[in-house]
Amino acid sequence: MGDVGLYNVVVMGLAFLCMFGAFQTSTFIEGTVLQSTSMIHNGDRVAFISVSIIYFVFAFANSFAPAMVSFLGSRIGMLLGAVPYCLFIGCIIYPLVPALYACSLLLGIGAAVLWTAQGEFLTVNSTEQTMGRNTGIFWALLQSSLVVGNGAVYFVMGDAQTISDKLRYKLYGILTCACTLGTLILLFLRKPQASGKGDYSLSLSSSVQQPAKPPSPLLAIASMLKLLQTKEMLLLALCFSYTGLELTFFSGIYGTMVGNMADAVPAVNTTALPDLDPQLSHFTNGVFKKNQVVLAGVLVGAGEILGGLFFGILGKRTIKFGRDPIVLAGLLIHLATYYVIYLNMLPRSPFDSVGFQDLLNDKDRLWNPSVGVALGCAFTLGLGDSLFNTQIYGIIAALYRDDSAPAYSLFKFFQSFFAGVAFFYSSYLVLRYQLGILVVTSIIGTYAFVSVEWSLANRRGSYEEIQ
Repeated sequence: MGDVGLYNVVVMGLAFLCMFGAFQTSTFIEGTVLQSTSMIHNGDRVAFISVSIIYFVFAFANSFAPAMVSFLGSRIGMLLGAVPYCLFIGCIIYPLVPALYACSLLLGIGAAVLWTAQGEFLTVNSTEQTMGRNTGIFWALLQSSLVVGNGAVYFVMGDAQTISDKLRYKLYGILTCACTLGTLILLFLRKPQASGKGDYSLSLSSSVQQPAKPPSPLLAIASMLKLLQTKEMLLLALCFSYTGLELTFFSGIYGTMVGNMADAVPAVNTTALPDLDPQLSHFTNGVFKKNQVVLAGVLVGAGEILGGLFFGILGKRTIKFGRDPIVLAGLLIHLATYYVIYLNMLPRSPFDSVGFQDLLNDKDRLWNPSVGVALGCAFTLGLGDSLFNTQIYGIIAALYRDDSAPAYSLFKFFQSFFAGVAFFYSSYLVLRYQLGILVVTSIIGTYAFVSVEWSLANRRGSYEEIQ
């Protein structure tokens, strides 16, 4: 199965690179874009609401996604699930709030089918020996989308400090075409070979063997609820939930923060302020710019790629001492990053434009806001996220190799539900409270993951047998 399996993983990764290069870039800049149009009032809040709709619907649609994937097959499921992504991105070309919310709802349903099908397809194209490699390859290609998408938008935007209608048409026209290309690439996926010895066989994958009669949605929900009653899944759900909260922070909130830091800067004239503290001059020189929103996205993607390549492709070596050291490393990276963000960014930056006066009012800062530090934090946010997610994929494959679809659905349920929660509260809570939530949940989630990993290691006798 090696050749076909690897081919399918690479083609699927390339398709997701195009689709999510468009989608993740779209959501990363959506708040900034909608703030700049006269068609929508409170554009940043509308953007957060639209994305929260996506994640809330995504969460609950996961209850019937396994049954749909079982009926359609994982390849057709991915293809149909990708179409709403194209509709959502295209909707922002000429944004109308009702249409945007409707497309968000459709996207939530499509995303549940897409990701459940992706989890099955990845698992069935892997063996116990290649799961770490394939996960790393897919994760690196997927997260390359942040670099490719945001990098392209960075050059298209140039030094623009406002996003005109003409620029919005251009940006989202390109992103819509890229997402459509990714959807078409899915047509080139091959049917996986029949499972052999050592393969991850899936009872719910109709694209691999002649399956039993697909379970009804009610049976699929019952299977998920039964799995949720186990100690391992209850603990993992805590870790899944944290990844949803931090997903919202790095994919939606942080980019908006960088954009909001730039809003008032060009209007400040240092010559009109003779008593200005020289240490504040860099802030008034326009260091924070609108196009650095997408540059932050590029660096998030770079961190994701590095983590995916190192801890995914080299999984057979990095797993030698278990998955828990990798997740603990992700925890330490995120905790350090949250502390630096707290020191570097202004309290109201997640949901409001900030500028010179905010800086003067915050006199107890250890240092003044630095764009270099802000962009460095974007990189470490992505790096830490990749450490959590690559290991979550690995432990799900190890624990639920005979029936992975319900486990992947529960993963996406908790991740997307709490991503929606975070998008909802991000419009109301100042930065320190948002970071406080992330700190507490990251510690709890890591403890839960390590507990499951140790339990699994004790049952298997050695970490080599887990992977």
